[in-house]
Amino acid sequence: MREDIIARAEFLLTEVRLTPEAAQLRLKDYFPELELEERVRFVHEAAELVAETLRRLN
Repeated sequence: MREDIIARAEFLLTEVRLTPEAAQLRLKDYFPELELEERVRFVHEAAELVAETLRRLN
């Protein structure tokens, strides 16, 4: 499930182009059982993956 959450957070950040704060709120729609602290952590992890991918492409 962890991978699903990170993938959804990554999608929200890159495809939907939400801010991290907005992505944290939207994750609650998909995973209502997650607490705010967990959503913050998953969005942070997703943002790091996105940044790493961009670094590799440049």
